[in-house]
Amino acid sequence: MDKSKQVFQQTSENDVSRFQQPQVNPPVEGSTLAKTVLDSAALDSAALDSESKFRNAVKQAPVGMVILRGEDFVVDMVNDTYLHIVDRNEEQLAGKSLFAGLPEVREYVEPILRNVLRTGMAYHGNEFEVTLRRFGQPQLCYFNFVYQPLFEENPGNASGIFVVATEVTQQVLSKQALQRSENQFRNLVTQSQFAKAILKGPGLVISIANESMLNIWRRSLDEVVGRRLIDVFPELEEQKFIELLNDVYNNAKIHRESEAVAYVDGPGGLKKHYLDFQYAPIFEVDGSVSGIMVSVSDVTDKVTLRQQFAETADRLSLATEGTRLATWDLNIQTGEIIHSGRLAVIFGYDETTVLSHREMRDQVHPEDRRNIVEKAFQAALETGTYYYEARIIHRDQSVHWIRTQGKVLFDEAHVPQRMLGTMMDITDRMESEIALKTIEDKFRTLADSLPQFVWTADANGTLNYFNRSMTSYSGHTGEELERDGWLQLVHPDEREESLRLWNAAIKEGTDFVFEHRLMRFDGEYRWYQCRAIPQYNSNGMIEMWVGTSLDIHDNRLFIDQLETKVQERTQQLIVANNELIRTNMELAQFAYVASHDLQEPLRKIQTFATRILETESANLSERGKDYFNRMQSSSTRMQQLIVDLLAFSRANVVEKHLERADLNQVLQNVKEQLSDVIQAENAIITSDELPVRDVIVYQFEQLFMNLIANALKFIGRDRSPVIEIRSGEVPGAAIPLAGADATRRYQYISFADNGIGFDPQYKDRIFQVFQRLHNRSAYEGTGIGLAICKKIVENHKGLIDAVGKPGIGSTFIIYLPFGVEN
Repeated sequence: MDKSKQVFQQTSENDVSRFQQPQVNPPVEGSTLAKTVLDSAALDSAALDSESKFRNAVKQAPVGMVILRGEDFVVDMVNDTYLHIVDRNEEQLAGKSLFAGLPEVREYVEPILRNVLRTGMAYHGNEFEVTLRRFGQPQLCYFNFVYQPLFEENPGNASGIFVVATEVTQQVLSKQALQRSENQFRNLVTQSQFAKAILKGPGLVISIANESMLNIWRRSLDEVVGRRLIDVFPELEEQKFIELLNDVYNNAKIHRESEAVAYVDGPGGLKKHYLDFQYAPIFEVDGSVSGIMVSVSDVTDKVTLRQQFAETADRLSLATEGTRLATWDLNIQTGEIIHSGRLAVIFGYDETTVLSHREMRDQVHPEDRRNIVEKAFQAALETGTYYYEARIIHRDQSVHWIRTQGKVLFDEAHVPQRMLGTMMDITDRMESEIALKTIEDKFRTLADSLPQFVWTADANGTLNYFNRSMTSYSGHTGEELERDGWLQLVHPDEREESLRLWNAAIKEGTDFVFEHRLMRFDGEYRWYQCRAIPQYNSNGMIEMWVGTSLDIHDNRLFIDQLETKVQERTQQLIVANNELIRTNMELAQFAYVASHDLQEPLRKIQTFATRILETESANLSERGKDYFNRMQSSSTRMQQLIVDLLAFSRANVVEKHLERADLNQVLQNVKEQLSDVIQAENAIITSDELPVRDVIVYQFEQLFMNLIANALKFIGRDRSPVIEIRSGEVPGAAIPLAGADATRRYQYISFADNGIGFDPQYKDRIFQVFQRLHNRSAYEGTGIGLAICKKIVENHKGLIDAVGKPGIGSTFIIYLPFGVEN
């Protein structure tokens, strides 16, 4: 470019003036050389002194130049560089139409040249593609050029075109080759079956990532391209990979690892991978590192599978030891066999004994060797699967059963090479099966002798056996019943329900019980009660069903008659029961009124007796006074008896109004009511934190009152009462009472005292009405208090127990179930 400019600066200004042109569009990228030449010619015209100098400069220019005249584009001047580019000599072009010497370019160039002449606007070609015939053959060439219109006397009309051309074929081809190489490289990356990515620069910016890599990353290409690796995967900050990548980039060395553990976050959370990977530096022409090629193979499945294999091998080893399973490996071509020590034991030897295949075969029972083992071996060579159950004879002539399973390994020509397998001693199982078969035969013989119907079904409910009584009754053989089904015998009115209940029993594993009519061979229907019970194996799985059908036809007719009578009697009982309810209500009302009416004369007897003793004491003899005192005492006991009877009657009331109550407050109310007695007896009462429950409040006050009053009353003469009230929880199974539910938990409240106690043999008697263990003169009471306590506890669905030891004390324990408070 500099040399061209120097040449044009030597051209005279006058010779160039006639080539002045109007303002044109700037050249496109790639035409810098041509623009420089033209601009130099225009700007330095003052330095040109003659046309010859101009032509001489054009001739010597290092770029191709041509001046075309007129609409035929006659070559007025062409320099050597242009002739060299198009592989022509001056005689072939000078003074002739351009297309006469270069006909192959006419199709591409003529439309452009004519447009330049018509518009007067320059045309800039950049990497223009054209096929030239040069050096004896057509060649694809690329040029950067300018078609500049030439103006002479009339500035408005172009008379010619000044062509400046530079061949850039090598540059274009090199760029295309580079692009192809880049594309091939990218295709290699994107189409690779291995996960690959390219990271650019020290920031490790993701440039390319193929589908396999994106699958590991669980990202789309748009989510990662152009972003730094650490920005896309911040979880790598705490792993070793960023440090390794930086080391590869800075030190230009390859790094490889196998089965490295990597954690990659993405949709679904953090995921663990095992990776074989390679970090390889990417070098520029100058040897500097511009990026890193990352190649990854996700071997997670392989590593996991290997770990599973290892675990499986361990489990297999444990299983074979636990199941007493023997293993063997037979070389079919040589007959050599490798076996575990357990196999020798199965054949009756010490586990250190090494047996040959022939020795094992000789110990097989002669009948089974020919009919079972040899046939199974030949079949295995064809199918690849080896299986049989046969008898072997030990050295002591005892017979044992074995089961062998194996797999044949073939070569590429399907020639059997090896057989791997296991062996197990199944003597116990076979003996059990033989015994079972014997029992089954006995069962069938017994079933056939019974008048009832006996039948069996498999685990799925398909009936597979019918005894002789059933086939005789139905007129069908067992095979016919199995084929056509038993439902055909059931009366149409009961078929749907029979089938529903049978299917439900099969599904749930429960007993099948149903009464339906079965058709006899003559078409008559009779009622039968059918029952089937599932039979379980040692694993708890249903193995079969055993069913019976009992003729209840006569009973059913009798029951139908009986039910009619029962319905009549029931109606009579309903009437009688209603009458009884009214009577009980009247009795209850009478008892209540009578109890209150009885208390009125008692109060008068007590009042008048007291007044007589107070006013007439001096006139009464000692015997008279004693009589009056006895009368007062008897009336007082009578009044207390009426009060207790009312309380007991009240405890029997069916209606129960439950309230949420704090039993600590209930206890406090009772202690306040008994405060005078507690102080008089110097009693000490301690208690745990009592529960809050739904209770009949007034009944629980009566319950606490009776138990504490008893403890205060039944105390020895030489000590003060001490009452300990405790609360807690206990399982039903630990309660020593017949009514306790072992599946429930209970709250307990216990009242322990240091009183006179009682003999344990009387623990049930003390809760009965009017039962006393002591003379009335020794301890006051009506014998109803504890009966009331028991009734109150039963009203709350609880239990009460008593533990006593004479002279030591008594403990009364109340058990109230959780979750049952109404």
